Amino acid sequence: ITLKTTDNFNHRCVFCRYLPMKDIMCMECLSRKLREAVTLYLRVVKVVDLCAGHWWEYMPSGFTDSSFLLLLKKMPDLEQLYGLHPRYLERRRIRGFEAFSIPGVLEALQACPNLLGVETSHLELVEAIWNYMPQVHILGKFRNRNGAFPIPAENKLTVPINAKIQTLHLVGVNVPEIPCVSMLRHLYLKWVRLTKPQPFKDFLCVSLRTFVMRNCAGPTNSLKYVPLITGLASARNLEQLELVRVPFLGGLIQHVVEDSWRSGGFRNLHTIAFGACKNALEVDLGYLIITAARRLHELRIQPSLTKDGVFSALKMAELEFPQFETLHLGYVDEFLLQCKMSHSELVKYGLADVIENPGIITDIGIKVVNEVFTNIKYLLIYNCPHLHNPHHWITDQSRWSRLVDLTLVRCHAIKLESFSQFVELLPSLEFICLDQMFREPPKGCARVGLSAGTGIGVSSALENMDVEPQIELKEAEVEGGDVAPGPSHQATASQPPDEEQAGLTSVFHNQCLEQ
Repeated sequence: ITLKTTDNFNHRCVFCRYLPMKDIMCMECLSRKLREAVTLYLRVVKVVDLCAGHWWEYMPSGFTDSSFLLLLKKMPDLEQLYGLHPRYLERRRIRGFEAFSIPGVLEALQACPNLLGVETSHLELVEAIWNYMPQVHILGKFRNRNGAFPIPAENKLTVPINAKIQTLHLVGVNVPEIPCVSMLRHLYLKWVRLTKPQPFKDFLCVSLRTFVMRNCAGPTNSLKYVPLITGLASARNLEQLELVRVPFLGGLIQHVVEDSWRSGGFRNLHTIAFGACKNALEVDLGYLIITAARRLHELRIQPSLTKDGVFSALKMAELEFPQFETLHLGYVDEFLLQCKMSHSELVKYGLADVIENPGIITDIGIKVVNEVFTNIKYLLIYNCPHLHNPHHWITDQSRWSRLVDLTLVRCHAIKLESFSQFVELLPSLEFICLDQMFREPPKGCARVGLSAGTGIGVSSALENMDVEPQIELKEAEVEGGDVAPGPSHQATASQPPDEEQAGLTSVFHNQCLEQ
């Protein structure tokens, strides 16, 4: 770097804008002119990132309370501090030892009079900021980095009502309750233990757009989840709802939707996922689907709800799904697929008592799926042993003309010949994944070139197909692995008037009863 001898401010510190903070601090030791340039730069800087834009990394090591305070005192105009991700912080100061501690960080932050927001991933630090600097916003996405299951005792967080945070992503944390946080837009709870007897009694996050609750240890009484569901209905902009192993009261969602859909409850959902929810009923899922039909583009359904009656009822409701693209039947959360613990051990750690059986949907049900979700692009079917003839899934009136990604896992009863005929009817298909298929050698292996029991060689059965582009077939090697379909892409479409939704819920309810 050549630094010209001039009093012009821009010549002295413009290069600092393009260097990581770690390098800027190192330059102070190189020469007097560089030290002056760095001092001028820090004096007016308003936004600093200690991780150079890499939110998953840690801030430079070697800081102590005194050195961190000295650095921030050089930045009196600092407004936003990103990348405050220390590898380790002492809980308190240590007498006679230069440590990096939570009180020391707080003192340094308080030395910046114009500070508006801080980005961090440290549980105890964010709680300290909430308690001692409540006016400071938590920037970006808060994700704690020491999450684990079973949940470590030291991983705990209390969220205050006035917390200034938009995204809260907790993994392996003990939390007393989820209060009313007006600013919160995205809430992810994974392996979270809710320690209070009624953790949702004050739950009301009206700005929520995303709510994901997976494998959390909470109250076993399903009545205590009533405030959670009613609170979610009050979030009119809610777009993503994922409930995995949440033992809410069966039929609760149906009644909440009936009371709230006219005022916008659950109307903006584009993603719905139910997994291992012990008491979930078909009407709970069906009412959500009906309410969100115009915007829905992704649906993941747990095995106990993967049945013909759900889709027959949706067909009777005569709905249109103009933006729908992704369907996952027999959805099981990846943690439950890969977990090495026994069922009794999971219950011991507070997870709900759930044992999932395979999906019971039949070929008739998948045919109805085709008639209901005509614009589907990504289809994944997991562990549905009652499927036999994929060729029967397609009708002359309804063809999956947009289907580009097909994944079948543990559907052992499907016949190869019928499957090959089915694939020939899919003009846009680009990718096929077969995992743990064809356990028994099907008839005609030699004729089609199939390696019995493996799925390898299916391409020879399809080699005469005139499909553009070339279809790729993949044999997954990880046993029990969950294969996710391709990403969802929202499509633009005209939306029918609100009046068309009226009366559909009763149709769905009656149809489910008949099934």
